[in-house]
Amino acid sequence: MNDSDDSIKAMLVGKDVRPTWFETVAFRSVIGDMEAFNFMQPLPSLVDLRARQESGVIIRKDFDLDDEEYGNRPVDPKHVERIATGLYNRPDTPVQQIQLAIPEDTEGEPTFHWERFSQLSPGVELGKFKLYQGVPMHIENGQHTLDALARTWLRVKGATYGRDAEVQEVLSQAAAPIQILVQNDRDEVTRLFVVAGQTKPIPAALMTALDQSSYANRLGTQVGRQARLLRDEPDRLVYLRTAAKEETLYTTAHMRGYATAMLIGFRDRTPDARETNVVRALEAEAADDNNVNLNDVLDDVVEEIVQITDYAYDRMPGWKDLRRSPDGEGLTPKRFRSEYLHGSPAGLYVVGAVLGAARFCGISLERTVDALAELPWERTAGKVRKVEGVERKVHPLFDNTLVRFERQLAVDGDIIWTPTTAGGARTNYEAATAAVLKSLAKDPAFHDMTLVPALVHLGLRSANRRGRPRKTAVE
Repeated sequence: MNDSDDSIKAMLVGKDVRPTWFETVAFRSVIGDMEAFNFMQPLPSLVDLRARQESGVIIRKDFDLDDEEYGNRPVDPKHVERIATGLYNRPDTPVQQIQLAIPEDTEGEPTFHWERFSQLSPGVELGKFKLYQGVPMHIENGQHTLDALARTWLRVKGATYGRDAEVQEVLSQAAAPIQILVQNDRDEVTRLFVVAGQTKPIPAALMTALDQSSYANRLGTQVGRQARLLRDEPDRLVYLRTAAKEETLYTTAHMRGYATAMLIGFRDRTPDARETNVVRALEAEAADDNNVNLNDVLDDVVEEIVQITDYAYDRMPGWKDLRRSPDGEGLTPKRFRSEYLHGSPAGLYVVGAVLGAARFCGISLERTVDALAELPWERTAGKVRKVEGVERKVHPLFDNTLVRFERQLAVDGDIIWTPTTAGGARTNYEAATAAVLKSLAKDPAFHDMTLVPALVHLGLRSANRRGRPRKTAVE
């Protein structure tokens, strides 16, 4: 036996027999003093690597400066679910780079082996990268993507028919870009993670335009692109900011709120709730035709909303006064926003929700627009009254919902009442919508818009109210 052992030992001298997790063709580069290896990893094997053991790709759920492991920001399950849903719906979506960090050695043993094939350019080599088993790897960037990949793959793995099988087929052939950084310094690994996590969030307006996998986003974006209100001047629709400024009018996110209010009211308290309710509304629209596609229904709804928005553009105070071209006469968008309450997102949502109530009740949208046009939308409208013994200026319809007045003294001692926004909070524009419905209901033709079914549809009243009824501004 001893001769046999010695013979085996002699055969293994200089041989690399340590078990490996994987080996692959890769590019080697140097970032400062830190080696970096870039390669593509098949998605199934990447998921297996992630799921094999906690000491593989380490998922850190807390941060402790005194802990042996590195800190991490918490994983947001909802964000993971959004990515996973996007991958399931469109598995042909390219996956972002997964960035991992490994130490150079563990207990004196090297963590990887590099075999150089050729020098491609100064600082870049082509070769074979081998990673040994048991090497701790820490995520620097892509933790949500990695979790979403695992969730999606485990959902479809082994499927033999239907949508799951289709997704499995695409993902089984896909690969993700991986970068492995060799870094022994615990604090440096943490610093790199912090830098990677400081990317600027995409503005809501741009996300609305970019993420066209969402029916709600497509609804708002298409209405914004097609309505004359936004098309008559090239810069009226905002994609890159969260607010309209200067010569812009509304953002794509504002137009989404306006358009979805016409379809589902204010039942959009979370992005998931908004999307679910929009899809349900489209499915309800398609209920009479089993062969209709939801995309076709969406196109029809967009066309309907664009038509009524164009009608309102020619009749609503402020909108009808806007110039029709950059060199034309009329109000500039900036002046319109300063003078009219529906120049704010909250005011726009009120218009959309009231039209949504009319649509739900089968009331003429054109007649509803004509009635809306008679209301006091001017920001400065109002009278000075005594309220609880104190004089103050009160807006006739939107006081303390869309606007409030501040009392100021001029140099000559005169009192000036300056209109300011009451804030864009949901409670404000919901209360403003209730006030408009109550005002319109003085005409019997609009009475149905104040009844319980319409209020439930708009989200102004709960469908399952229990206990003592809550007071409402709508009667």
